[in-house]
Amino acid sequence: MISFHRWAKTFLFLLVYIISGFALVLIIEGLVTGTELTPFNTTIESAIIAIRIPWLTQVMFWITNVGSPMTLVIIAIILVVALLLRGETYDALLFIVSMSIGMISLIVMKDTFQMARPDAVLIGISGWSFPSGHATIATTFFFTAGYSFYDWIESIWGKVLLVVGCIIGGGLISFSRIYLGAHWSLDILAGTALGFLCVSFTALVFNIFLEERRPKRRKV
Repeated sequence: MISFHRWAKTFLFLLVYIISGFALVLIIEGLVTGTELTPFNTTIESAIIAIRIPWLTQVMFWITNVGSPMTLVIIAIILVVALLLRGETYDALLFIVSMSIGMISLIVMKDTFQMARPDAVLIGISGWSFPSGHATIATTFFFTAGYSFYDWIESIWGKVLLVVGCIIGGGLISFSRIYLGAHWSLDILAGTALGFLCVSFTALVFNIFLEERRPKRRKV
C-alpha cells in the first residue's frame, strides 16, 4: 500500500515538473520565434544598472564566485561522500543524478541556442548566455539539498530555516549574475526553471521506484 505521504510527494514533484517545464518552453519559444520578450530583458538590465554601487558590486562579486557551478559541484561531492558514509545511499544517488542531469542539460542547451551575453558586463566571462549556468546549478543544488535534508530536521522552525536558506542561497546567486551583467533576466529564469525541472524529474522517478528502499531518517 502506497502511503498518502508518498502520493502527496509524487503529486508535488509532478506539479513542479509540469510548471517548470511549461515555463522553460514558453521562454525558449519566446526567444527563438521573435522579439516579444526583448523589452523584458532590456528593462530589467536598465533597472539593475541604475542601482549599481561600489560596495554592492563587491558583494555580488563575492556571491557569484562562492556560488559558481564548480564550487557547488565540489560541495555536492563532499555531501555525497558524507551521505554515503552515513549509509544514506538514496540521497547520495539523488544528488549525483540531479546534479548530473542539470549539468548535461545545461551544456546541451547552451550549445544548442548559442545566445550572446549582455554588453553591460562587469565581470570577465566567456561562453554562451542562455541559460544561466549559475542559476541552473544553484537551483539544482539547493532544491536537492532542501528535499534531501528536510526530513532530517525534527523542529518546524528548523525545516522553515532550511527552506528559506535554500531559497535565499539560490536567489542571491542568480541575482548576482543579473547584477554583474553576466546574463539577461530570461537566462536566469530559464536556468531556474531548468534546475527545478531536473530535480523534480529525478525526485519523481526516485519517489516512484526507489522510495521503499529509502532508510528511515535520523532526526536532528
